[in-house]
Amino acid sequence: MVDAGYPLVLIAVAKTGIAPQEVVEGISVARILQDDIYDVKQSRCFDRSSDQIIQSYTFDIIHVHDQVMLHLAVTIKRKKPTVKIIYDSHELFHAWPLNTNATGFTYLKSEIVRFLLKRREARNIKHIDALIAVNEPIRLDILDFFSLKIPSISIRNLPTLPPPANHQDLLRKKFNIAATDKILVYIGANIYPKTINIEQVIREFANKEHVFMVFICALNWGQKEVKKYADSIGVTNLYFHDVVPIEAIPDHLCDATAGIVSSWNKKDLSYWYGLDNKLFEYMMAEIPIVATEQPEYIKIVRDHAIGICINPEKESYFDAFEKIAHEPSAYQGKLKAAKSILNWENESLRLLDFYSELAK
Repeated sequence: MVDAGYPLVLIAVAKTGIAPQEVVEGISVARILQDDIYDVKQSRCFDRSSDQIIQSYTFDIIHVHDQVMLHLAVTIKRKKPTVKIIYDSHELFHAWPLNTNATGFTYLKSEIVRFLLKRREARNIKHIDALIAVNEPIRLDILDFFSLKIPSISIRNLPTLPPPANHQDLLRKKFNIAATDKILVYIGANIYPKTINIEQVIREFANKEHVFMVFICALNWGQKEVKKYADSIGVTNLYFHDVVPIEAIPDHLCDATAGIVSSWNKKDLSYWYGLDNKLFEYMMAEIPIVATEQPEYIKIVRDHAIGICINPEKESYFDAFEKIAHEPSAYQGKLKAAKSILNWENESLRLLDFYSELAK
């Protein structure tokens, strides 16, 4: 967007130890929001933050990525009615499950908070001027669910083309995995129990000879619950690795045998319609993919022939992995071809065209 001549200011939440003001790749970053913006009880913070933004910056468009920032944008628009709001929804929030290990009264409180936030999104979304969704099923669902008649487009959250990965066997060295052993890798900011079907993956791969699982994710409550499950069934070939910087992802993934996208969740449409970033991270690292037969995964994995899609109610993740491991070279040319098409350099052109149309 900066290269196309749009002056941008990124408003972010302040973090200890990170500069409050800086320029990153031509974008002015202002970390002026406080953590209380995520506290549903602290509604006054939106008035304070909106006043600060209006007084500090000149702008015509607010581009927001989640329902919290949408609420801030709508608060600003009430005070500055000429501003346009673009809701760039990276998830289907109204159909997102409550990922928590809370029980009893704490769980009930979480349910109440989720209800209030969903109601707030439904109220605020009526004030947006345009919608961007991460894929076509989510775009159509949001338009239909909220009865919206506004300009909209689906733009996938594709990575930029990275430099060639350095094959340094980072995972093998860290976990002492032999060069002849096979690795199934999972990567994600978080890993959630009982939601993404990861338990079935663990059962199928448990203690397979010369096969290891490495899950790269935040070492938080979700990871601890998944580890607890693996320990309860005696799994010894599963390792956990903390999250890595974005620029280091290809180097960590590139020597794995295959990457897993395990979600098989028809109950929660946010997952069923999902298009996980990890799928493209595997592609950029040029490792084949084992994924489930969900609408958006099929379009990428099967249509570009960069892995195998299965129905885990009838088929095995492990069998698909074994087929890939038996003939890994069959996917290399397809992976290179796919990443030359499915990248942000190409996808961003659609975003620029959309902005141009809105400006007319």
